[in-house]
Amino acid sequence: MASILPWLLLLGSALVMLFELRSLMQSSDAEYYHPFTQAVIKLTNPLVNLPLWRNVRVGSFFLHGFIVAALIAVVIWVLLGVLAFNLPLLYIPLAAFLMLLKTFGYLLIALLLAQALTSWLPATRGWSYLFAQITAPITAPVQRIIPPIGMIDISLMVVLIALYALNSLMYGLLKAIDFGLMIIWQII
Repeated sequence: MASILPWLLLLGSALVMLFELRSLMQSSDAEYYHPFTQAVIKLTNPLVNLPLWRNVRVGSFFLHGFIVAALIAVVIWVLLGVLAFNLPLLYIPLAAFLMLLKTFGYLLIALLLAQALTSWLPATRGWSYLFAQITAPITAPVQRIIPPIGMIDISLMVVLIALYALNSLMYGLLKAIDFGLMIIWQII
């Protein structure tokens, strides 16, 4: 039974990240006909297009993927709480929220690194452009403050450093608030 728990957590995190990616792609107007975009849309459409949350958004940011991701995170933490950790009932929604936050950070880190790596190779310009479209809502404010220097854009590095700093801040904050939440943040 204990060997199933890391796999359940990994599967849950991957599903949460997939639906967060769907929201981010749709909100950033990523290229619709790119094969990667089509794959994400086809994998997530059955749950995202339910009438309950199909058109839920804040401004131009679509929230339907985050709603589905939150429901998946709650289900995962109910299973983990019952199967292994014997979590108090209050910890389950908190753990689901922490899972949403941390997987979104992981998603941003993966997209930013993929964008940086694909921008160096001429054969992967299409991928680089797609990743730049997806991460534009996060990197554009930094680019307004620190514009590109010639052909060198350090906004990706600034956002990555900020994400790592936020991770450390969250870890310290949760450690000060409750040791159990800090452990949950650590295992996600």
